[in-house]
Amino acid sequence: MTPTFRNWGRTVENEPAQILVPTTKKELCEIVKAAAAKGQTVRASGYRHSWSEIFSANGQVLVSMLDPSVVETIPAPEPEIDPDNELQGIKIVGKVTEEGVEKALCRIGAATTNEQFRRWCLKTKEAGSEEVGNWEWTVPFNVIMVEITWGGSNAPICHGAGSEHETLSDLVTEVEFVNAKGELQKVTDPNLLRSAAGCFGLLGVVTAITLKLDPMSYARLRPESRRIALTVPPPVNFKVPSQVNMGGITTKEMEEARTRFKEQCAHSYYAEWFWFPYQDEGWANCWNNDGAKAEAVDYPSPGDTILEEIEEALVGFMEESSPFKALSGQEQAEAFGDLAMGNMPSGTEIVTPVIDALHFRRGIQNFRCLDMELSIPLPVDGSGLAPEWGLCQRAWWDAIKCVYEEEEKEKAPMRVALEMRVMGGSKATMAPQAGNRWGTCAIEVLTSLDTPPSEWEAFTRKLAARWSSYTDNHGNALNVRPHWAKDWQHLEFRGGPAVPYLRSVAYAKSIPQLRADLEAVAKAGGYTLADLKLFSNPLLKELFGI
Repeated sequence: MTPTFRNWGRTVENEPAQILVPTTKKELCEIVKAAAAKGQTVRASGYRHSWSEIFSANGQVLVSMLDPSVVETIPAPEPEIDPDNELQGIKIVGKVTEEGVEKALCRIGAATTNEQFRRWCLKTKEAGSEEVGNWEWTVPFNVIMVEITWGGSNAPICHGAGSEHETLSDLVTEVEFVNAKGELQKVTDPNLLRSAAGCFGLLGVVTAITLKLDPMSYARLRPESRRIALTVPPPVNFKVPSQVNMGGITTKEMEEARTRFKEQCAHSYYAEWFWFPYQDEGWANCWNNDGAKAEAVDYPSPGDTILEEIEEALVGFMEESSPFKALSGQEQAEAFGDLAMGNMPSGTEIVTPVIDALHFRRGIQNFRCLDMELSIPLPVDGSGLAPEWGLCQRAWWDAIKCVYEEEEKEKAPMRVALEMRVMGGSKATMAPQAGNRWGTCAIEVLTSLDTPPSEWEAFTRKLAARWSSYTDNHGNALNVRPHWAKDWQHLEFRGGPAVPYLRSVAYAKSIPQLRADLEAVAKAGGYTLADLKLFSNPLLKELFGI
């Protein structure tokens, strides 16, 4: 029987010729050679979280870096690193010093998960034990989810938050992969890594990446819930939707909120904001890593982690139930928002290792959803010396405005959350943040799988049109780009389809650079750029001509 592949968000479904689960490099090499001999392509997947069509295709070969039982089971299991799996594992392989700070070079197997890495960081070394993190090292930023492989987060150039932080691909110092000849190959040249580190698997099946870790530090979390207009204040003269309660907010409070928001953007180690639709309050998760180890606690605690995992699973199961489906879209959104805000901490201080603070919410795998994210370049402000943080406020409130415009039409296309993070730029060739000198507003909307596809697609197209209409102080259009792994293929930019826009406008200069760098890697390995079609698929061929 032909195996069926479905991604986590249920936006991609196909029937590969085979779904294979190798655990050794030799097996991977043989898989690639066999596929090449049959004229098939080879693509890899981890937890299958990408919403775009970057996976394998009908009749082709899919390499699953994790056993499908781990990927498809909900509530999600959390297996330990398999010592017999050559595609998993974590090891410090060297040290480098940057700006007076010693950093560790850490080799991580592509099939290693974020949860396995988090545990490794916080595992105390005992006599005779194998190498562990011993509370010494941490990745400086990361995605929130622990249920994601390192290969899966690096290939589509994922990111965290904080105005000083780039993307995960910017941390990479070496990529090891099985190439088009079915042989192991490495890239260490920084000039080639800018493309090789985040190239969507076009070079081959990645077996391991080496990246720079920071010394362990400790986050001082001060999460807070505030009225939505005081969490991310609307821009001056912005017409706030009538459904938002602005009553009693004084001019002084609003000015204080604007000052606080800009300070959070500019000076937080990590800066993120949430709004759950139709809620009166928003939630800010902005913190610095100025805590002390002596103050640090598990966060969430083991008990709270279990509760969060159960909550996410229950919400997922509830979403499939008949009583929940009988609710209107807005009632569903309000129920989810009430539950979410009720479980968000506020008004308390928590000191925890940065690696735990980055993964402050657990069990996300247990609740499937849809997610559209754009990266909006921040222009320089009027002083010419700082980012225009007001653009983040505008993007945030344009999203809220869109939600309430749909409510007036008795539609609720965003039923889960509005989330915004500020971050820096990137040196990675194909990063949506590349070239953003003054930083990036990474903003996204999420909804449940129960949302009618037509409503979701119309809403996100409308919102993407607003976000991509922004200009700098000179009237120049900002180079707005979608997150490669999110739900973007149905969007339109500047009046046209997404793929031609990305190919001819957003990445017009980047794609030739990507092709040149991949061609150089291919030449070093004794094959050609044309041979990389072995690792491509219809979407990637349309985008990059490979």
